Amino acid sequence: MWSVPLPPPAAPPHVVAPAARTTHRTSGRVRRAGGVAAIALLALGAGYIGGRYGDGSADSGTAASNALGAQAQTASLQGQTLDVATILDAVEPSVVSIETVVSVGNGRFRSEGTGAGTGIVLSADGYIITNAHVVEGATSIAVTVNGDPTPRVATLVASAPASDIAVLKLANTDGLVAAPLGSSEDLRVGDTVLAIGNALALEGGLSVTQGIVSALDRSIDTDSGSLDNLIQTDAAISSGNSGGALVNAYGKVVGINTAVAASSSGVQASNIGFAISIDDAAALARQLIASNG
Repeated sequence: MWSVPLPPPAAPPHVVAPAARTTHRTSGRVRRAGGVAAIALLALGAGYIGGRYGDGSADSGTAASNALGAQAQTASLQGQTLDVATILDAVEPSVVSIETVVSVGNGRFRSEGTGAGTGIVLSADGYIITNAHVVEGATSIAVTVNGDPTPRVATLVASAPASDIAVLKLANTDGLVAAPLGSSEDLRVGDTVLAIGNALALEGGLSVTQGIVSALDRSIDTDSGSLDNLIQTDAAISSGNSGGALVNAYGKVVGINTAVAASSSGVQASNIGFAISIDDAAALARQLIASNG
């Protein structure tokens, strides 16, 4: 993810650095990005920023209309108690882990590293949305689907670094479940939310954390520009969560986890995370699929 160092008190957060789970090597096999020691930067996105155009074979018009269309089962509240397990059952099948291989350096002084992040299934025909910084500079992308331990090769359809959104495509669509999408417009400050993602790329599956919507319509500056209309949450977001789902109490995805504020220069930050509005992310994903899918 990105970490967002905070400016002096009274000013908004202004600098975002990629918080991808990234490791580098100069020789030997690529290592899985796992374990706290391998984390390069603190949470925000969960990979990198950028990407270019990939190979897409689906009909763009059909893909654009189908992506984000199918809805999975919806969780419900049990009285006044949030049923986290039910929400997780509804959404987890639509959240995937992403691993990348990245080449860095210049000329003969190059090294290869790995990164890890999260994605959300947009449609059962193989479209995945994630953060652009998760797949920036990736020479290969692998996606692990819930219930299937074998990573699947993913192709980058298109990336919009300024908005920190990218769309991937899987050729192997077995078992894919489209995410149940809600609307960020329905959120209110104080609403309970869950963050689901590939935190720290830990073995054994995805992680879930619980919090509330702390604020709406936040803006932060990143290395690639300004991100606006963000959801602020105190749900714990860690490296590897980038591109993962922010989910409301009814089991609907309302945001894509993107950044977290980090303490710096005597300014203390705690439990300040940011997610891209699903309304904005879904609209952009449709455009990217229609133009490049």
